[in-house]
Amino acid sequence: MRAGIFIVFIPLLVGCATYEQPIPAAPGTGEIVESSFEKKAVGEASLMTNQALKSYREGYVHATEHKAFAQSDVGAWSWKSNRTSIKYAIENSLIDCQKNNKKHEAEYPCKIINIDGKWAGER
Repeated sequence: MRAGIFIVFIPLLVGCATYEQPIPAAPGTGEIVESSFEKKAVGEASLMTNQALKSYREGYVHATEHKAFAQSDVGAWSWKSNRTSIKYAIENSLIDCQKNNKKHEAEYPCKIINIDGKWAGER
């Protein structure tokens, strides 16, 4: 009998521990603030893996113009530079990122996050 109670009790605890409640902005205002986990990182903080960050800092930053950096929400990434136009830099980095993201591309597609040193949202 105790084992049965224990098995039922554990999922209840886990469910309670993982439920994320909205965060009020200020007492009494009724306004809800977006959870910090839901906020999108910007700039270098948006790079999800240490490899992507290292490649960005050591290669992409110093690469010639007409460059683009693509990344998916699961961490696949790629960048291309020294293209004849921004259009080709974007296309080439997306194609390469998609190759690295085959399993997740349908649900978490690669997106351009930086073009010629400007982060998405800065343009």
